[in-house]
Amino acid sequence: MKRHLLAVLALSSSFFALPALAEDSANLATSRASQRSNEQVEQVVGVGLNYGTRLFTSTDWQANLFAEANFVNGVFLSTTDGLGYRFLNNHSGFSAAASIGASGWRKSSYGKNNSHNRLIGMPDVDPEAQANLFLNYDDGAFHINTSVHQTLGDRRDASIDVTGRYDLLSTKTDLVELTGGFSYANKNEMNTYFGVSKAQSLPTVSGNAEYSAKAGIAGTGVGVNWRHTINQNWVTTVGANVTRLGDAAADSSLTDRRTISGVGTSIAYRF
Repeated sequence: MKRHLLAVLALSSSFFALPALAEDSANLATSRASQRSNEQVEQVVGVGLNYGTRLFTSTDWQANLFAEANFVNGVFLSTTDGLGYRFLNNHSGFSAAASIGASGWRKSSYGKNNSHNRLIGMPDVDPEAQANLFLNYDDGAFHINTSVHQTLGDRRDASIDVTGRYDLLSTKTDLVELTGGFSYANKNEMNTYFGVSKAQSLPTVSGNAEYSAKAGIAGTGVGVNWRHTINQNWVTTVGANVTRLGDAAADSSLTDRRTISGVGTSIAYRF
C-alpha cells in the first residue's frame, strides 16, 4: 500500500523555488515531509531495506528507493506524502498540509506464502490519484499527526491515520522516537483489500470464503525509530514496528495472521 506521485498544476509556479538547508542550530527533523515545518527543509535521496512479516506473505526482505524535496515556501515533493503544500506552519503548535499522491496497491503475486497464495484469482488493486490532508500538533517532545486520505477514482476509498510520537532524544545529530497509532478505513477501502465477492469466492476463481468487510479499525501499531546524522550530508534511520489488524481486516479469508512486525534501515544523502 505505497504510493506514486501526480503533478499539481496549481503548485507548479512555486515548485521551483530555491531550496534551503535547516539552520545549524535546529535539531534533527522528522523524515516525513508532511510533519516538518518550513524552517526544517532539506532534499533527500536514499535507499531502504526492510525485513519482516507482511499481510499476505511469509517473512521476507524488501528494498525501496525514496526521495524528498522540501522548500522554504511550504512546497514539498515526497515519494511517501506526495506533492503538496504546508498552508499552516507552527501556529500555536499546530501545522497543516495538503497533497496529491497515489493510493495503495496490491498485486496477486504479493500473496505467495510458501506453496499457497491466497490472492490467486483475486484482482490486482491498482493505484489511484489520492488527496491527502495532514494535521499536526507539536508540544515539545510530544507530537500528534493525523492524516486523511481520499481516492479520487472510482473506488472512493477513504482512511484516517492517527499517530502519536514521543521524542526520547532530540539533538542536532540524533532523533529517537517512540510511536503508536491506529488506522481507520471506510467500507470501500476495507473491501478493496480484504473483501471477497461471491464471484471471487468460486472454487474456479480464488476459493476464498466470501467476505464483506465493514468500516472500522484497519490496524493499530507501535514502533521505535532512530534517525542519526553521520555528517552534514549523510543520515541513517533504524526502526522496528509491530502492527495488529482490527477485526474487520483480521476476519477476512484473505488474511492468515493478525499480527505483523518488521525491522528496517535506510541511508540517505541530504543536499
